[in-house]
Amino acid sequence: MTTEHTNSRLSDDERRDFLKVLGVTGAAATGGAALEDVTLSDLREAVTVESTGEFARRGEAIRNGLTGELNAELVGAEMAGVADAIDRLPEVRTAGIPERGEELYAELTGAAWAIDDHLAEVGFYASTEANLPRFGSSHIEAMARHLVRAEALETALSEVGFDAREQTEAVANVVRQSDHLAMWQPTWGYEDVEGGDEFEVEPEYVPPLHRRAAAGALLWIDGLDKHLRQKQVLITDQMLDDGIADVRAMLGGFYLLSDAASRLATGDIADEELTALVSGSTAMLIASQTDLQYDLVRITDEMRAPRTGGD
Repeated sequence: MTTEHTNSRLSDDERRDFLKVLGVTGAAATGGAALEDVTLSDLREAVTVESTGEFARRGEAIRNGLTGELNAELVGAEMAGVADAIDRLPEVRTAGIPERGEELYAELTGAAWAIDDHLAEVGFYASTEANLPRFGSSHIEAMARHLVRAEALETALSEVGFDAREQTEAVANVVRQSDHLAMWQPTWGYEDVEGGDEFEVEPEYVPPLHRRAAAGALLWIDGLDKHLRQKQVLITDQMLDDGIADVRAMLGGFYLLSDAASRLATGDIADEELTALVSGSTAMLIASQTDLQYDLVRITDEMRAPRTGGD
């Protein structure tokens, strides 16, 4: 694990750290596969989950904390729109820099925003924030183990075309960013600070953490059309490739969160699995929007396109 963020590409050391968190250290446990080729399926039988009942209790509390009725039909219909947006990403990448008046990226988020509005209306975000812990190392490690064991993440992301490597990297990237995730304060964390905090945050104006993660990712995507037009002389093909991968991870994380909500609406998800999926998808949303900043938004001299003309 590291506090220094560079870009979205995982190093071999970070892959080893991921395996250590899962308690998998031997080549035999991964089928002898190379680090970059190890998949969640390879790891499933080697990973153990010590169930204390905590994940089940938290999931039950999320279920009971809703203030409205989740509409499975609405969420399911809009999830198809999120899946369509993921399918369109190669087309968006081929288009390159959006022309003035084009909204290649902003047009990807319409269905996700509809789900976000509904989840807020029925108290889903408020309940998840009230009943889930901070992103401390112990919660992230337990969450990663549950995700590997449960197959739910693998199933949902496969529906939107994520291959085995992408699914594994999504979980490994969350573990890599555990220090950064711990900086995302839940609203009740601000309320606990006597005399305010260094940022002078007013808790009553701060959305629940899980909504900040979801809506924040969508806002980053919405802003890319303008950002790319304004910074186009600095943008390289590598940056566009990495940015598309980050947007794909954000939309994949949103699809996973929506899948958990949809299955909660139909009563087709266990409490323990609900905790793991909501925590995991939220962590994916935070990690991938952080990656986007370092891959495409905060452009350094080392990564920018070469200067042309003049001195």
